[in-house]
Amino acid sequence: MRGERTGLFEIVVEPNARRRRPRRALSQKKRAATLFRIWHGMRELLDEAEQLGESELVHFLAVAQMLVEEKAATISVGAAFEGIETGLPN
Repeated sequence: MRGERTGLFEIVVEPNARRRRPRRALSQKKRAATLFRIWHGMRELLDEAEQLGESELVHFLAVAQMLVEEKAATISVGAAFEGIETGLPN
């Protein structure tokens, strides 16, 4: 069985030749705003996973949400979530 093709296919990803210049890094303020939007999106996904009763997905999303919170807390502009109502998305 070794060496035989079993119907698997290979995906080849080539670099985008049309992109001419590399992306610039975001400012700290824009990074904080982006992380905050990601955090709210993760909350919505978490709510939907809870409604579906998918406990493993809920756990995965909760861990990912905590990682986003930790990353946002390390931004030097100040804590991204400090003084902001995080209960509902804007």
